Amino acid sequence: MPGYNIEGKRIVISDDKYKDIYWPELSELLKEKFFQTEVEITDPKTVGEILKFSFTFFCKKLEDKIQSEKRFSFYLFCHNLHEDSIELHQKQIEGYRLSINEEKFAGSRRILKIILEQSTKYNLKSAPIFFKEMQDNMLDYCTFLEELIYIGEWAFISSEYLARVQLFPKAIGVKYERKEKEIAFLTYQPYPLFFSYIFNDLNNHNSEVALSDCIHDFKLLVEDKYSIKYDDLCYFVAENLQKPENRLGVTHFPEIVKRIKANTGVDHTFLDSFYEGLTITKKNALSIEACFYKNQDIYRHMYRPILEYSIDGKQYHIIGANKWLESISQLSTNCFPFGIFPPEWKVNNDLKKFIEKVDNTHDKTLQNPIIELIKTKKYPYEVDIESFQSVKKQFININNTIGDIDILFLDLNNKKIYVSECKHNRSRFDYNNWKRDYSNFKDKYEKQLKRKVDWVKDNIVVIQNHFKLRANDPIEVDLNDFEVVGIFIINAPTLYMYNSQSKCYTIHDFDRLLKSENPYPDFVITSEDTGAVYTIQHPYFDNIERQI
Repeated sequence: MPGYNIEGKRIVISDDKYKDIYWPELSELLKEKFFQTEVEITDPKTVGEILKFSFTFFCKKLEDKIQSEKRFSFYLFCHNLHEDSIELHQKQIEGYRLSINEEKFAGSRRILKIILEQSTKYNLKSAPIFFKEMQDNMLDYCTFLEELIYIGEWAFISSEYLARVQLFPKAIGVKYERKEKEIAFLTYQPYPLFFSYIFNDLNNHNSEVALSDCIHDFKLLVEDKYSIKYDDLCYFVAENLQKPENRLGVTHFPEIVKRIKANTGVDHTFLDSFYEGLTITKKNALSIEACFYKNQDIYRHMYRPILEYSIDGKQYHIIGANKWLESISQLSTNCFPFGIFPPEWKVNNDLKKFIEKVDNTHDKTLQNPIIELIKTKKYPYEVDIESFQSVKKQFININNTIGDIDILFLDLNNKKIYVSECKHNRSRFDYNNWKRDYSNFKDKYEKQLKRKVDWVKDNIVVIQNHFKLRANDPIEVDLNDFEVVGIFIINAPTLYMYNSQSKCYTIHDFDRLLKSENPYPDFVITSEDTGAVYTIQHPYFDNIERQI
């Protein structure tokens, strides 16, 4: 069935019938290249080459298909579907459950963005009435989009499997079924159990992610430094919502810019660069491959709500009201706090300084709820420690040696000293981006934390004296038989937390830790081949490698 209607919003998802078109061709190509004698390949290097080949195959198919459709009304149709999807996604965040496969819905949203980005690269054809052309071709458009989404999903799956095999070399294999003449991607036991657990567990953390939403301060800065109110920068969004003739979101955007310049005292350099930084054009649109690998790139449609088109040789723009709100929200919560913003904006010194300040102070957004939780347990604690108080009012500096300690607290009941590193990491949603987190923790953060834990172990008396001598809430306690525990406190869930050397706790899991709950349960696994029973503890994937 081409399309669904949920809560008055339209959805198109992939249809597996297209497997009969694409898998025979891909399978034959892979058989000739990799399976002349082999039946099942498990070597991680070769598996990686197969997955890269498959990814490139699907990306090329997707690109060719998009390039073949020159009617602008088809992309306007895709844009309207994406607008509807934003409203449904917001309902999901609020707890609403869709009546369709929610992974399919997420895949549809992901591929719609890529289709819209890529469509800006081509010279498209107009129509006397866009809305009528869409209505007349609705069934064909839905069917074609189903196919595009199917191709895009398998490009995404191929890239995800590649990231998995790069992280966990024994997890993925590829088999050629000679009877069916078909390739199958395999996930070996017990990895599917853990991948499924992770997928389901991630949602438990999202409601308590600490967001550094600086949009209010951003609006004040714009008005103060660039002589225009934020509402005047996006008045056309409200117009699109209110006026039926603008409901499709198609505009001659340069006319809007002229009007704003004529009716306000706005700084023109700021205005031009502001909109340029929010626009995707044929010049800055990423390649299809990059869209999958770099789904948080600042040039993605996630952060750039304005799409620029050439239609019959004339320039037009699409600006969706929902997309505008989504993009500005994503910029203010998942970009600015990490020092990320459109490079076109760098010509505005005051704006650049504002974002640098947000970047330098956003860690407090994570620290504050953690401290409040510690206070509920009445645990002695210190925050942002650069030196420890010693006898004779002397201070022992650590900032120039091991670096400051974000939070140190004492669990007096269980006799533990917690040395905590706070990492206000970006929210990420796929293995390609989680791989970046994984590398950062493995190569950098773990070493930093270990240095601090080792220092505390060697300086128990210093810690003890500091809590005894500090001016606020001094406490006298013998810490000699306390265990020193290094932990990461992270803002958003990430793959690394399931395989970390030092435990990682989101706000959700830190609350559980203080309640003496274990956020990382043990798993009992029975081998299908031998019947052997294994207990897999955290870190899960390292222990799978050791035991199975």
